[in-house]
Amino acid sequence: MNKPQHPQPSRRLLIFQETRNPHNTAEVLYLPVNKLGLPICGDGPDLPSILELPLRILKVFTDIFNQPKYKGWAVLSAGRYHDTSEEGKFYAVILEQSVVPGQQGSGQGTMDLGTVTP
Repeated sequence: MNKPQHPQPSRRLLIFQETRNPHNTAEVLYLPVNKLGLPICGDGPDLPSILELPLRILKVFTDIFNQPKYKGWAVLSAGRYHDTSEEGKFYAVILEQSVVPGQQGSGQGTMDLGTVTP
């Protein structure tokens, strides 16, 4: 007898660049490099827990991913991202669609990855 196959939840990789606010150089901004994220097939890249990030970055990502546009998505992991072709500090974040208890259907969230401002 065949077991029912459960589709893997949708995962996306988002990259953020740390930069100074041009209007207030004391303020640091985290701007999305790829606003819609990249779809991930399989396990995806191996990143540490988001809890291993410095507290200031953890706070910014918490503010970003608590926005309504990320409803139905959970942060799986996050960490520094090294891109030799670009200068600056980058961070990678892996999001996964979460299933909300009592929700019918596939558990798809509302991921409108337009402008991200912390």
